[in-house]
Amino acid sequence: MRADNQTLRRWSDIGQALTPVGVLFSGIAFGGIVLTLALQQRELQNQREELGILKDEQRRSSEVALRQLHTELIKMAIEDPELLEVWPPIEPNVGETKKDHYCNLILNLQKVAYETKTTIEVDELRGALAYLMTSRDVYLFWTKARAARIAVTESDADEDFFTRLIDHAYRNAVPPRRPGGGASVAVLAMGIRPLLHRR
Repeated sequence: MRADNQTLRRWSDIGQALTPVGVLFSGIAFGGIVLTLALQQRELQNQREELGILKDEQRRSSEVALRQLHTELIKMAIEDPELLEVWPPIEPNVGETKKDHYCNLILNLQKVAYETKTTIEVDELRGALAYLMTSRDVYLFWTKARAARIAVTESDADEDFFTRLIDHAYRNAVPPRRPGGGASVAVLAMGIRPLLHRR
């Protein structure tokens, strides 16, 4: 059965009439694909950011756990003179005391408090370190330890930042002249202040 010219013309007109509708649906489909891809890209970016935050938190938790282990080892050495002998000297031919190790713990406490955001502002950390340097024992400890500490931390940006803060407080401190006796309670209180301070 053959279609006559009129029938063919009618089908042609119908096809032409439907062409814009087809273009519209194609455009909608293309727009849907673009929107889906944009949403997927945004979701992937959010996932990357969340993973980055999670990695930072895990790294911070690992550092805190490591510092806690370091603290426990030093506490053992402070309590046992035989274990204290295991630790290498700060500098060759420089004598160390239990107070030196205790001062090291106090300074490390400030770093942990800052890194875990317990001490929120860096100005508070500077103030705490400046106050600690009014202790004769802390001042003398840093006098012994500063060269070795600077040499060890200069290749690590975070460690070097904290070391520079301590050294800045040290250089701006007035060297204490009185033997430290009554200041020990104040130093201890200042050492735990960042852990108790909340905003």
